[in-house]
Parts: sequence; C-alpha cells; structure tokens
Amino acid sequence: MDIKQIILKAIYGKLSDDERRKLEVWLGEAGNRGLYERIRGHLESRDAVQFLAEVDVERALGRIRRRRRKAIVTISSLVAGIAAVVLVTVLLWPVVQTVPVKVESQSHGATIVLSNGEEVRLGDTVLNHRLREANIDVANGEIKVQATNVETKVESKVIAYNTLKVPHGESYSITLADGTRVWVNALSSLKFPSSFEGSAERIVELVGEGFFEVARDTVHPFRVKTVNQTIVVTGTAFNVEAYVGEVSRTTLCQGQVIVEASVGKPVFLSPGQQLSVDKQGEVVVAEVNTDVYTSWIRGEYYFDNQTLDQVLLELGKWFEIKEVIFFDPALERQLFSGKFKKSDGLETILKVIERGVGAEINCSNGQIRIGKK
Repeated sequence: MDIKQIILKAIYGKLSDDERRKLEVWLGEAGNRGLYERIRGHLESRDAVQFLAEVDVERALGRIRRRRRKAIVTISSLVAGIAAVVLVTVLLWPVVQTVPVKVESQSHGATIVLSNGEEVRLGDTVLNHRLREANIDVANGEIKVQATNVETKVESKVIAYNTLKVPHGESYSITLADGTRVWVNALSSLKFPSSFEGSAERIVELVGEGFFEVARDTVHPFRVKTVNQTIVVTGTAFNVEAYVGEVSRTTLCQGQVIVEASVGKPVFLSPGQQLSVDKQGEVVVAEVNTDVYTSWIRGEYYFDNQTLDQVLLELGKWFEIKEVIFFDPALERQLFSGKFKKSDGLETILKVIERGVGAEINCSNGQIRIGKK
C-alpha cells in the first residue's frame, strides 16, 4: 500500500501495525508532518469525496522537493496553506470513490396519498376510515383495493388515483381492484386507481421497484408506466426496476409483455428475458436468471456476479447505509455472488462479502469503508 492510501486510511479508517510504522517513517522526513497536518485539516473540514483529485501524491511531493532543490525560496504560510489545499483537491482523487446511496430521513412508515391529496399513514387507526371510504382495506401488512359494487357505483368520467409510498427499509403488497397483485419495494411509489370500471385500459404508474402478477383480461390491457418506459400486458408476472437515476429493468417471469421504451420500437419479451434501459437511453435485451431479480419479494437478496458498488446500492435501499467509501477504486468493479435473507442483518452480510471479495470492510454510523486487506 502506497503512502497516499495510508494517509487516507489514517484519517478515515484504521491502520494496521505495519501501515502505522510506514506512516511514522514518512512523517519523520523533512516537511512531511506539516504537510500531513494540512491535508488532514482540509479533509476533516469539508467532504473529502468532493475534493479529492487525480494525481499521485508521491509525484506531487517529488515536484515540490525538486523545486526546493533548484531554488531556495521562502514560502509564506498562506502559500503553503494554498499548496496543501491544491495538493488535496488535485492530487488524491483515485484513492477514494463513493457510491451514492439514496437514504431517506427516519421513516415513519408507508403511506397512501388519496386522490384528494390527503396522506394517510398505514397503521394509523385514527385515519383508517379515510382509507375505507376510498375502498382500501389494510390488514396484516397487506393492502387490498375493493372492487366497485356494481349496484352502488357512480358513473363518472374522472378516475380517482391514489398513491402508495413505501419508505426506506420496508416493502408492501397491494391487491388492486381487478385482482392484480403488486409487491412494492423500498423507496418506491405506486399510483393506482380506486377502480378500473369504465376504463378501456388498466393503468398504473411506478417509481422504484415493483413485482406484478397481473389478473388476466384480454379486453382491458394492463399498462405500467415508468419514467422512461411503458410495459403492456394482459395477464402475466414480471418485475420492474425504475429508480430515478438508475438503470431501468423489466424482467419477465411468466407470459408475455410488450415494453415501449421512450426511444426505439416496442420490444416483445418472453419468459426469462430482461430489457434494460441505461442512463443514455440504450436498450439491451438479455437472457437472465429471474430469481436474482425477484428474490426481494421473498425477503432475500440474491447476487449473481454483480459488482460490489451495485451490491451495496441494493443493500442501501433496505439497510441504513448513508455513504460508501472505496479506498481502492478497483474494488468497485469487484464481482460478488451470494444469497442472503434480509433478516441476516447488515453486519452479517458485510462479513460474508468481505470474505468473498478479499477486502477489508468497516461500517460505522451508516458509513461503509472498503479497502484492500
């Protein structure tokens, strides 16, 4: 491990005895201790990840030392301070990379936003009557939209839409008025109508992730709208990932679907196929193991040759992960395979991952630090 990694581990992580000895030797060289203190002061005063840069520290220090040998110049404390800032902001970036992980503030539970704008927290016994008035029942962690009674339904051209919002660390299942069942994952929302009566199509909108078991109805196609695609079905089972800023994926388990991306022609999928749309809008269809993409509805995580940054991004939707710091950028792309239950807990899962990728992983206060052993 070179000195730039040791410096950052000393500031953000935990040094081994050997690394501590190397740091002490380096600090004993002329000028290094003052430089180290300036670097540490700068990094501790601002978010290091935003200000680390791209050039080798040793090469930079070499330039400074050569400059000193060529000319004897007295550098003021101000210039030295600026030099330290420049050293940090321009020279250290490859050492640390972060994986952005979406984490909401402390969750207060899933909610349903009714068509009139009123938001009702699931489990709030005081306001449960509001849900019943909207033909929505909640029991044993499941939501059911009651079908409209033919004798009492009121003719209306306006469709009333409600929105289920599921926070960090939770998931819910909901049965829609037509009998379609949807599992809604953490950090996701599903916009659905109180009734499909009188509609030529059954339309819902998803942000985040959901697994659909669509009730068969060849006369009234079922459409799932996301930010960059629409999935059209008559009766089938499939998983949709549509988190903002991430790759969108439609994975078909049973039946057949048509995926209408924002660009290109509609694509027909067969069971075992997945259509993905990346951030640039590129569409790719591939054969996949559907269990990997549907394990979450069974309370599991199933990773199959996925990069470590993607693994941690997925874990961060359920567990309290605020930030991930890689001390070696190569570890981001390290492949990992494994299967866990969510009930195993984050600490146990991270220990297994640590052994699997041969890295050192430390977790504290929602921050995960990953480096080479």
